Amino acid sequence: MLGTILTERVKSFPFHINLVTSIVLVVKMPLMDSRRFIFLTLFLLLWAFRTLFSLYTPPVQPGIDETQTYLLGLKCYTTGTWPYFGPDVNGAENPGFNSQIPGALEGLLLGLPFYLLPIPETPFILAALLSTLGCVLLAWYIQKRLPQLSLNYLFLWIAITPWSLFEGAHVVNPAFIFLPSVLFFLGFMESLPAFSQNWLSPFWSNAFMGFSLLWIMQFHFSYVYFIPLAAFSLFVQIKNSKNLVSLFYFAVGCLPMLALVIPTFIKYGLMRTNVASGFTVPFNWDNVAQGPVLLARFLSLACFELPRFLADHTATRIAFLTSHPTLTLPGAILWILGLLQPFILFIYWFKKNPASAWKETKWFLLLIFLTVWASFWFTNKKPASHIYMCFFPWLMLYSCYVWSLFTDNPKWKIAVKVFLLIGLYFQLGYSLVYPREYSIFTQRAAMAQALQEKNFHLFGERRPGTLY
Repeated sequence: MLGTILTERVKSFPFHINLVTSIVLVVKMPLMDSRRFIFLTLFLLLWAFRTLFSLYTPPVQPGIDETQTYLLGLKCYTTGTWPYFGPDVNGAENPGFNSQIPGALEGLLLGLPFYLLPIPETPFILAALLSTLGCVLLAWYIQKRLPQLSLNYLFLWIAITPWSLFEGAHVVNPAFIFLPSVLFFLGFMESLPAFSQNWLSPFWSNAFMGFSLLWIMQFHFSYVYFIPLAAFSLFVQIKNSKNLVSLFYFAVGCLPMLALVIPTFIKYGLMRTNVASGFTVPFNWDNVAQGPVLLARFLSLACFELPRFLADHTATRIAFLTSHPTLTLPGAILWILGLLQPFILFIYWFKKNPASAWKETKWFLLLIFLTVWASFWFTNKKPASHIYMCFFPWLMLYSCYVWSLFTDNPKWKIAVKVFLLIGLYFQLGYSLVYPREYSIFTQRAAMAQALQEKNFHLFGERRPGTLY
């Protein structure tokens, strides 16, 4: 059944045939090092898979956000105008509030690639590429810290984890902070003696933090979480070195992204930066009481949290699995194991671990959680997981510390391989059978016409009252 559906989907558009053919040709290229060959093959296949997944499935929160994100890039390309503003700022908690985040990065990032590849799939290819690169860097770093773990298996696990896949591969604003979040994570960890493995120089560590902070600032409000982390890192470095060179390196990293924000400040003034005021409240006791729920969601970011992505209610989730017999058993296995994983991560926080920097990592993760929890005390925003998705790298590192405790067990190694195979099979099957009407790619004809005629209105309209 899945094979038939896959064949039909691949034949749907000429682009898909070209993509698959190109990957097959690259994979067949002879390489001297078999490990590089395997890793390159895995990268290309996962990039292709994540691209196709984003074409056929909706993001975490289906709705108009994906259309509006796509339109920003399409408008930039078809009109040839400078995108002074990026993502829209609105929400169910305050429907009357509407603004935009200053900065040209989103419009340019999504619009300029059309000049190289003027086809509707380009933003999907880009989103999948950036997030897949983030997966590679994160897997590589974790494997360096925990060498008993396999780089290929780590890469596969991070790439198919639901939050990484649904939030990282789609054309939505949070997807474009996945890679810079990993870069900030690498820079931060390497800038502090307690975590550093001495493979990044002070220049690149601080430049990564500055570059990533201002990148994320133009896409998502979660950048505010990184401000105190960057300040703490700089404080420790300045205290230890007795000079301000780390601050200079950080500023150098900020410059490329800052250059994309300054034109907005010059034209519209600094007051346009206050775009989060519509969601602040003196105190929100409801979010305080959400602490235990938030902890479960927080840990689940690095787990195979399946129910969240099947449907909104348990009955409809079960109905989805049972209506697709080829996914019923794999889905049930992943559902149960995915629910158990956060409990294991919680319990093993109290366990000893011989790996280096374990104590520092677990205590730092606790501090991150408390920071996230406290941040929701002063907003009417609900503590939705995508808001703190920027901490995915830290959670994934922590979870791998826990899983590394089981690597000496041969049965565990077999179980991991089986689990990853089932996970990949399910995600592929899910993308093939999920109703296509929930994906904006059903409007490919309108996208193509808008590109050809250089008229973004043929695909859709920006939200009323938008600044760009």
